[in-house]
Amino acid sequence: MDNKIKTRKILLWLVILLISQFCLLFIFYKNNEQKLWFNNFKTSIEENKLYTGLIAKLNNQEFSNLEREKHQSYSLDLNFYEEAYSNSAKYLAEAKTLVNDNYSLSQDNFTYGGVLPHHLMVKSRMAAYFENIKNNNYETVILISPDHFSVSRQNITISKANWDTPYGLLEVDEELANKLELTTQENVFVSEHGISGLVPFIKKSLPQTKILAITLKVDTPPAALDLLAQRIKENVNPEKTLVLASVDFSHYQPVAVADFHDLKSQEVIKSFSFNKVLNLEVDSPSSVYAVLKYLSLIGAQKSNLVFWTNSGKLLKQEDIPTTSHNFFYFQKGEREKNEPINFLFFGDLMLDRHVGEKIKENGLDYLFKNLSGEENRFWSGIDVISANLEGAVTNKGEHYSPQYAYDFAFDPELIKQLKKYNFSFFSSANNHFSDQNDKGVEETRNNLKKINYDSVGCIDGEVGTCSLNIIQRGNKKIAMLGFSMVYRIFNQEQANELIKRAKQEADLVIVNIHWGTEYQHEFGDSQKQIGHEFIDSGADLIIGHHPHVVEGMEIYKGKAIFYSLGNFIFDQYFSSDTQEGLALGAQFDAKGWHFYLFPLLSKKSAVELMKGDNKKNFLNKFIKWSEIEEEIKKEIVQQEIITQ
Repeated sequence: MDNKIKTRKILLWLVILLISQFCLLFIFYKNNEQKLWFNNFKTSIEENKLYTGLIAKLNNQEFSNLEREKHQSYSLDLNFYEEAYSNSAKYLAEAKTLVNDNYSLSQDNFTYGGVLPHHLMVKSRMAAYFENIKNNNYETVILISPDHFSVSRQNITISKANWDTPYGLLEVDEELANKLELTTQENVFVSEHGISGLVPFIKKSLPQTKILAITLKVDTPPAALDLLAQRIKENVNPEKTLVLASVDFSHYQPVAVADFHDLKSQEVIKSFSFNKVLNLEVDSPSSVYAVLKYLSLIGAQKSNLVFWTNSGKLLKQEDIPTTSHNFFYFQKGEREKNEPINFLFFGDLMLDRHVGEKIKENGLDYLFKNLSGEENRFWSGIDVISANLEGAVTNKGEHYSPQYAYDFAFDPELIKQLKKYNFSFFSSANNHFSDQNDKGVEETRNNLKKINYDSVGCIDGEVGTCSLNIIQRGNKKIAMLGFSMVYRIFNQEQANELIKRAKQEADLVIVNIHWGTEYQHEFGDSQKQIGHEFIDSGADLIIGHHPHVVEGMEIYKGKAIFYSLGNFIFDQYFSSDTQEGLALGAQFDAKGWHFYLFPLLSKKSAVELMKGDNKKNFLNKFIKWSEIEEEIKKEIVQQEIITQ
């Protein structure tokens, strides 16, 4: 009896929550504004978390008594979806402007699979996406979504329920569900908006099809995803089946950062780079992987990105946390052979002295939390994250005699914590590498190796084997070189010869160099001469450090030189310039280099992205410090530079 009362109470709460969701939608219809919808949508998702939590409290036996033959779409309000369809035509026109020459948006050109978002802010594009393929005569749509709220007990879960939508009942393909022999757990789907948000579009545009809804946990192993793709391939007719990944892309980041992450995601998807898919900054890498694996098995790897947008762009608020949306179709054909490598470069990183005091008081997260964003996503999906490490990594952070006026040492356990932020590479070629003398230099190399960091660099003025480290990322060899010329001028000819050797051994050559005049924004003639010689010798990119302020940039023979990224984390609180820095997002692929500029502001060593007028003013100053063409100046204002 007690269990029945408990069940009734829970059902009552569920009804109340559903009513509250419909109230939110009613507010949206009355106001008919994108921003209000965006806020309401986020609110209702939070309610869904509570909804799911209540369901999750029921054990299997209790839930089996409540199980229904059908679930319902996120909204049953016909007007909401009809509005999406009424605006869809203009987005079909937009899509055609993004289409590659080798891809047709014709309704007669069969699409075997796709990727699209479930963020209903872009509902009209969703309608256009399905309308464009409505004549393909599918019998079944397999819709694969993240298990957003981790309700399932399994990595892979399917539903055998039908779906009630504003356009009628969308029936489950129960025969296929039985053939796949996967775990069924219906409570997973009650509040799963990755499915419920899209089923009305399927029923409206593809009214004769059936559905099979699948959810995946974010950490589903690749072997399980491979098996899922294989089972789908063995049990469907590809000419009658559409397999879709319901996936929102970059989350919680301002537009420029989201664009940087999306660029990597797009190229990985187009190239079917399975070794990189599961590290992408999207809400369900597993769903993308499973769909791409299935498409590769049936030879449908010709892709096209038909829509790409971002909530911040739509709201004209580019510095707020955003969600990005990428829509893909896939047809029969070969994949693009363009596997990207991306980097995130920072300036001077120093964790001793007053910064060390901040860490002892507040923990390491104090330095990074404002930059990281929700779920640490700022650092996600990047192949190499690098900084100039200003000091030695000695055993237990010991300082060895003689000590200098500026004398830095870091505990390996502290440096190890930087892995939380996906740092993987450090340049030690600077004037503080030898602060703890030869013993400190040796311990730094050993300690960084022990905690699995790649690094490069000799002491100031030295050029040798320690100036070059070739690292592997995917199928690319990347030569990372480190030089320092602060107190002692290094041998330019030796450095040039080392770069030439690296060019023969690696696919990509990147030079980190410690140079320039402290606190000066304009780079000098000697820096310029050296930078040009490096590029003439084979360098593909030059990253400068040391002045403790940002210096300008230059494009020489199509290659970028960033003369100084300034301070990343330091304790030079005496001026505003030393508390401004520049993070550089860089992607290299078959199309060339693509750079994103992320101006940084430090407040007592805690770092955050610049916003609004601060960002605008900084970028204008950066243009003045640089020697660049007018076209590059325009790109800098947009935080995006492309070189071929």
